[in-house]
Amino acid sequence: MHLNPEQKISPAFEAYLADSKRRDKYEAVVIYQAPQVEISPSYDRTHVARAQAAAHTQIANRIHSVVHDMLNDDFRMSRIGGSALPALTVELTPAALYDLAKQPDVVAIMPNQRINLIQPEFIAYEELHRNEARLGVTWGLEHLEIPNLWSRSRGRDISVGVLDTGVYGNHPALNGRVRDFVVIDPLGRRISAAPMFDGGIHGTHVCGTIAGGRTPEGVAIGVAPEADLYVAGVLMGDSTLRTLFEGIDWAVEKGVDIINMSLGFNYHEPMFTKVFEILIDQYEILPVVSVGNEYLGNSSSPGNSHNALAVGAVEKMGRNKVDVAFFSSGASLVFPTDEENKVVTKPDVVAPGVQVFSCIPPMLRPGGAFLYTYMNGTSMASPHVAGLAALLMGAHPKASVPEIVQAIKETSRHPGGEAARPDNRWGYGLIDPKEAMAALCS
Repeated sequence: MHLNPEQKISPAFEAYLADSKRRDKYEAVVIYQAPQVEISPSYDRTHVARAQAAAHTQIANRIHSVVHDMLNDDFRMSRIGGSALPALTVELTPAALYDLAKQPDVVAIMPNQRINLIQPEFIAYEELHRNEARLGVTWGLEHLEIPNLWSRSRGRDISVGVLDTGVYGNHPALNGRVRDFVVIDPLGRRISAAPMFDGGIHGTHVCGTIAGGRTPEGVAIGVAPEADLYVAGVLMGDSTLRTLFEGIDWAVEKGVDIINMSLGFNYHEPMFTKVFEILIDQYEILPVVSVGNEYLGNSSSPGNSHNALAVGAVEKMGRNKVDVAFFSSGASLVFPTDEENKVVTKPDVVAPGVQVFSCIPPMLRPGGAFLYTYMNGTSMASPHVAGLAALLMGAHPKASVPEIVQAIKETSRHPGGEAARPDNRWGYGLIDPKEAMAALCS
């Protein structure tokens, strides 16, 4: 589809340009049109990323030449990592921004703005902990009947990229699960670090819900306990869109099947759909994103992109009942000029996100050091869905990303029935792993 230059520029630039002067410069992230590359059927995802990165070089050089002519060499430009993603960052004046948008190779331009962790909450539930210790499984895994699927799949040979605060790789619940780790600093540089560490506790908790093992008391915490984790610490310091894109590029290079993100910014960024198109269409990677903790009527980007699998949170209300958590974001976004996606309703699905028990780095508290805790947030819900996707991919390795997404969404249970979905509280409903697995068999 041919886009006008104005359609390529993120509306977020309006705030930047309102009071800008002619020579003011702003760092932008540019997505450009990826060339079609002949890929051998025998290539795995890592080889595909290398082939795409090589093909992207010519277009990136062409954009460099265009910007050079505009600004007379007075600018900085750099490609994203190995450029598995067709993306780069560049300093632009207001005039150069619009001129660059006119270039046919350019697909989208976004300001390199701050991204934030979707903040969880700490909680403590002694009675719940006693029940989970008795059952040998967290309430979320029990309610979703996840252990019943482990005879079919435990996520073996499926890789999940976790873009978060990092991970405490020496945690006993994650023994052997974290295959690689990188820190992305605020300048977008990749930094190898050993031992693996968590800049907070969030990333470790998320990793535990996706692929953790059992606690010393025998409580299973991970949905897909044999999945492999590739963790990029993208939320350390003043993280920006560049930091996030660098983490995505790294995860693509590692050949992941799924990327889990519990981060974003509090508005709709329409250009992010282009990034997810690349992940899904070129690399067959499923993006799973928290929808946000800003209550009904709000949503976070990139979770509110129409092609993200956005996840809201439910809480346990009784023995067999759940309801959407009060903080879980949800919104219906209307785009009159977009015929294909005129109305986008988020979240897509909901999953356990309150009173979620998982692993954390050692924390000193009264009574000793603790390695596990309960947390609330849609950040705790999205790893349940990422873990489910890993189980489904493990059991059905030939299923495409759209087929996995359709199975998860269409089999979800909405309390209002088929006619009520999707809405902006439940989406399509609470995920139903058993039915999703069965749907892929039909």
